[in-house]
Amino acid sequence: MSLRRTAPWTIVLTTIWVLLNGRPQVANVLGGLAVSAIVLIAFPLAEEGGGHRFHPVATVAFALHVAWSLVTSSLAVALAVVAPTPARLRSGIVRVELPGASPLVTTLVANAITLTPGTLTVTAQSDPAVLHVHVLGLGDVDEFRASIHDLHRRAAAAFTPVGEAP
Repeated sequence: MSLRRTAPWTIVLTTIWVLLNGRPQVANVLGGLAVSAIVLIAFPLAEEGGGHRFHPVATVAFALHVAWSLVTSSLAVALAVVAPTPARLRSGIVRVELPGASPLVTTLVANAITLTPGTLTVTAQSDPAVLHVHVLGLGDVDEFRASIHDLHRRAAAAFTPVGEAP
């Protein structure tokens, strides 16, 4: 691990430590440095990859899509609670493959799914990218997979790995 990569994290972790302890005293700073060193040794930083290119317009579109999903899913879950039917309560775990997804995009999709009421990412792996998603109110499995692939497409458009076209 290079100092260039660990120094910013050491500063951030030490600052958080000092803020949590309330006073910027020498003992708190030294304690923060010690805790930072332990954390960075116990949880080493991942190797530097090529990174991702950020696309602001696509990111806003992704965020709006997730926000709309939050609204519609909240209403569907509320309806399932107020007026339960077998179709509204049908649940299952669906395996969804995300071909070509980077670890960042896989994480974004998995977190967006878990954030959405009525769905929960049970497992996620990145190579190959596969999610197992628990769904409340599961209807057509292929339609659900298509909705996740659309979410993946939007996330990948917002954050493309360096070297790939948007």
